[in-house]
Amino acid sequence: MNNSRDAIIQKRGYDKLIHGDKLSLEIASYPAVSQYLAQRLSGNGDILCELCCGIGISLMEFSPYFRKVIGVDNDIAVIQDAEKNLALADIQNCELTVGDVRDEAVLSAVNANIVVYDIPHWSSHGGTVSEKNPKLDKLIESIRATITNAIAIYAPPHMTYEDVVELFDDFEYQQVWIANRYDRNIIYLGPLVEHNGVTKLQLK
Repeated sequence: MNNSRDAIIQKRGYDKLIHGDKLSLEIASYPAVSQYLAQRLSGNGDILCELCCGIGISLMEFSPYFRKVIGVDNDIAVIQDAEKNLALADIQNCELTVGDVRDEAVLSAVNANIVVYDIPHWSSHGGTVSEKNPKLDKLIESIRATITNAIAIYAPPHMTYEDVVELFDDFEYQQVWIANRYDRNIIYLGPLVEHNGVTKLQLK
């Protein structure tokens, strides 16, 4: 199977002029997933923030559904690629910030109704969550204290329901399948929960 940068762009339907290296493209969300999530989250507030936004693939899909979208990432080169991608898509309602989500001052500066946290450093094609990432339960506690209780988490397929049960009491664990391939999970917390427990989403 060809996993080159061009092959990833073609497979996922990204703009052929998209900015970002192979890893950034590989770990980014499929547009279909972000489109679904944007529609599901709309109506829960008019400002959405994505923490660890990467090169802005999800932000481009979130943008039409919210008055304002905010992206935060700790890699300045990645944020610069996100800026170029948002400009390429002619998106005007996005604000980008370089910042580390482990820094409570960074979280406290965010004013949003909804937070999407994209756990960094994993790929559905393999790999594991980096040990450099903050502990998920501790980060969610900080987000709740500083920003909002309405939280959705992009999580890797190897993060099981049993793993999440150990972290949170009430949540929805949505298994996302794309063309019959298990791609990721989305974990919903707070007012974003529609069904407690496990749900399944099949996308083309």
